[in-house]
Amino acid sequence: MDIKQLYYLCALERERHFGRAAEACCITQPTLSMRIKQLESELGMPLVRRGKQFEGFTPAGERVLDRARILLSHYDNLKLEVEAMKGSLAGTVRLGLVPLSCMDLSPVLALLRQRYPGVSFELNDMTADAILQGLEKNSLDIGGGFFEPEVLARLNSLALPEQGVVVAFGPGWREQLPVVPTPADLAELPLCLPKTGMYFRRYLDTVFARQGIRLQPMLASNSVSRLMRAVHSGLGCALIPAGSALFAELPGVEIRPLALPTMARIGALVMRNDEQASPLSKGFFEVAKEVWQA
Repeated sequence: MDIKQLYYLCALERERHFGRAAEACCITQPTLSMRIKQLESELGMPLVRRGKQFEGFTPAGERVLDRARILLSHYDNLKLEVEAMKGSLAGTVRLGLVPLSCMDLSPVLALLRQRYPGVSFELNDMTADAILQGLEKNSLDIGGGFFEPEVLARLNSLALPEQGVVVAFGPGWREQLPVVPTPADLAELPLCLPKTGMYFRRYLDTVFARQGIRLQPMLASNSVSRLMRAVHSGLGCALIPAGSALFAELPGVEIRPLALPTMARIGALVMRNDEQASPLSKGFFEVAKEVWQA
């Protein structure tokens, strides 16, 4: 057994396809298949369920994968720790972000890159549940979104200041909105909202329902860019978490605070809180604290 065989096995789990896994590992598909079969032979048990194509992992394969992730995490962290001893930090910080949390990480990325030119970033739009799973499986270093307090208690977290909710609107809507609108003021306006089922949308539905208002958006989407385009064109008004630089930077778009109760979930950055936390994630958190707690 060698470390590359474990990399190949974990790549197959990520890609769920032999060809794509081989491509991700920069080897040929026959080589990847051969190396995984060698691992199965050494262990004396099948790890992968094969048909005409990849069909998943056997129960033994799932257990080996769990161990492989831990071993690879320690191996990768060891290499990063050695670089840190030399006074440098290098590698790719893998981030998972809930899009509608509207976090602007640009100042953090810029400062970290300024200090450590060898650092790069991979940004992924994900749900909060997928982020937590990615942290657990070591496929992510940092997560950002809305999380329950009990979730934050078991992770290393950096809570963002509670900023509430704002209304973003484009040309033609200024005169129809008070300086600080209420849910009743928005009841008859064409709204652009997250899709049903997303946490922020559930929060909005609950708050408005308490005032006897049922939200029936003119446009619903899980894409921040589509919501931004709708607002920018004057099609409707969007309800978004406060602090978003994205909407505020659109030409002609204005932002007004909305009087709503605080969300149960907390906007935060999160990382693992154990020995498997990578030097990259620790370095990212240190810089994030500097930027947001200054």
